[in-house]
Amino acid sequence: MDLRERLHRMLIETLYSQRILNNSHRGDFVEMMVVDALGAEWRHVGLGWNIWDLQRGAGSDRARIQVKQCAARQLWGKTKCMTFQFPWSDQAPAYILRDFPNEALEQDGRFCELFVVGVHAVEDEKLCDQTDPAQWQFMVVPSRELKRGQSSMTLSKAIKRWPLVPLAGLKSAVETKLRDLRDAEQRLAAASQTG
Repeated sequence: MDLRERLHRMLIETLYSQRILNNSHRGDFVEMMVVDALGAEWRHVGLGWNIWDLQRGAGSDRARIQVKQCAARQLWGKTKCMTFQFPWSDQAPAYILRDFPNEALEQDGRFCELFVVGVHAVEDEKLCDQTDPAQWQFMVVPSRELKRGQSSMTLSKAIKRWPLVPLAGLKSAVETKLRDLRDAEQRLAAASQTG
C-alpha cells in the first residue's frame, strides 16, 4: 500500500469510523449519505465555502440543497436541545460573486431551494452508531417555508411541520418538494400574467 492510500485509510478509520462522530465530520458523512441517496444526477459542490452543498442541473433547471444535521449524542454526551441552522444572508457573499461570476443568485436569502436535515435521534451510547445509515432519518424543508431572517429551529418544533423520512424515502421526498415548488412558481407566474 502506498503512502497516499495509507493516509486515506488512516483518515477514514480515525475520523469517520467511530460510532459517535465529531460534529464537523458528522456533517461530511451526512452530505455523502444524502448525495448517494439522491442519485447520480446530483453533484456535491459544497467543498470549501460554497453556500449550498448539492446541485442538480444548471440555469433555470437548477436545484440546490443545503445539508444540515443534528444528533442526540455528541462526543461529550447527550445533546440538551437538538437544533439546526437555516443560514440567512442579507446579501450574496463577495467570494461567491468572485468565484462564480456566472452563477445566478438571489439578492438575499438562503441561496437554496431545499434544506435536507439529517436527524440521528439515538440517545443510548451503547446503541448509537452515527455511521449506520439505518439510524438516520431526514427532513426536507423548502427554504420558502421559513420566515425571512430565521436562522435556527429546534427539532421538536420542526417535526411538527415537516415529517421525518428514512434514507430509502429521501429521494422521493426531495423530488416531491421540488415538484411542489415548481408547480407553485408556475401558478404564481400564470396569476401575475392574468392579473
